[in-house]
Amino acid sequence: MFNTGFILSSPPSQLLSAAINPTSLCQNEIECPKIAHHSCHHCPKSLCLEHLNEHNTRNIMRAEVLSQELTDLLEIVSNLTTEKASENTHNKLDAWKNQMFDSIENMYKSRLDEINCLETELNQRGDILKQYLQSKLSSIGTQLLQIQTIGEISKKELSSIEYDFNQLTQFFESIQCELHIDTKNIVLKDLINVYNLFSCKSISPHRTPIKFYRTISVQSMKKFASSKENESILWLDNERKLHYIDRRFQTRILAAPQTLITSSIVLSDHHKRINNDDIVDIKWCSFSELFLVLLPRSLFSFDQKTNQFQEISVARHKNYPFRCISCFDNTLIYISYCTLGTYIELWKYSYGHENDIYMNECIKRWDCLTDDKNEWISHMNTNSNSTIGLLICRGSSIYRRFELRNENLYLLKIVQLENDYVDAFFPFQHNYWFIKSSSGKYYVYSVEKNTSYVSAFNFPFGVQEFGINSIVIGTEQEKLILSDI
Repeated sequence: MFNTGFILSSPPSQLLSAAINPTSLCQNEIECPKIAHHSCHHCPKSLCLEHLNEHNTRNIMRAEVLSQELTDLLEIVSNLTTEKASENTHNKLDAWKNQMFDSIENMYKSRLDEINCLETELNQRGDILKQYLQSKLSSIGTQLLQIQTIGEISKKELSSIEYDFNQLTQFFESIQCELHIDTKNIVLKDLINVYNLFSCKSISPHRTPIKFYRTISVQSMKKFASSKENESILWLDNERKLHYIDRRFQTRILAAPQTLITSSIVLSDHHKRINNDDIVDIKWCSFSELFLVLLPRSLFSFDQKTNQFQEISVARHKNYPFRCISCFDNTLIYISYCTLGTYIELWKYSYGHENDIYMNECIKRWDCLTDDKNEWISHMNTNSNSTIGLLICRGSSIYRRFELRNENLYLLKIVQLENDYVDAFFPFQHNYWFIKSSSGKYYVYSVEKNTSYVSAFNFPFGVQEFGINSIVIGTEQEKLILSDI
């Protein structure tokens, strides 16, 4: 690599320069006073003999170190493999698979138990329905046999039997009685959803339940609201705690929304003292698929998908406390105030991020819906036929008046009971209202026939639609009952 003396391959001019310049000093890194007589052909340095040897040795050592480093790196590169990374990935994947298998197995066993219970319940409901049909058919057969025995068959009697038979045939053809199972490719707990598909077209004008098929235990229930679409229930106990029951009838306690102001307020002479965190109304809003929870000074929505409450900003008229709320359609909400004078507002709302509700504007206000300024609204609800029901009270007296109004709150009809007052009402389908009277009697009012029938069951804590063909009945503070109707 290095040569002593002059390098023969160097240009003659360089050799001559080095030879004729005896005063050129050594160009070592450390200053050296010696005359440079040699040059390195790898670099332009001129060195004395001592430093030339040192320079040569240092470069050789650097080359050897570099060569070893190169050899080591080459070995590392030669041994480079993704086998370990793949092994780790496979281990993680296998661990996840085993975990999923265990979860699926547990979920399968849970759903299998649920299917067995549903199958038993479905068989029971089918048997009840079969007995019901057999009883009706037997009755029709008896009537037919009686007129056949007489010999002379009346056309009127025969027509009546034919009508009952045709009605019963239509009822039978409308029956769906099967065990249904849905599978969804979402989070594991929602992969499989099992429920009974049980529906039929009722032929009873009195909306009589076929049979109670499930009892749900509750404790100190004050009021409840159900979701027909999602088959869920939100109920309030006497300690102001909210409870949510999902479609699998699993119950969980919710943290009730609290307002910033916790002092109690006296609304007026005809109202009791209530707290600002008292829940005065609960309604299901089918268009937004949210429960609405109304407090005297605030409004909240509850999303069962996220299990979260969201406060809805709404300005109260003259600082009056809220009393009732009712959803009209996918853009309108009615809110009544707890004050004399039947105050009601119609609000336009919209949906925002994550299904939040925004009250955009109050588009109409009724400051005094009735002529009597001592009257006030204690209950308000809307049925699927866009009819609004109002329960009008008068001061602190026992007087009650059940009114049906249209979307502009024009009076359509006053529903009256004989020698009694309406204490509460609950909409059902398009043309029916369940009514609880002040004397503790229960009726079903048909809008179409403008007639009230005595109810076949009591509902002191309310009745609401649930699923395709069922209702939830609040029979007592400790019990909710499901029934086909």
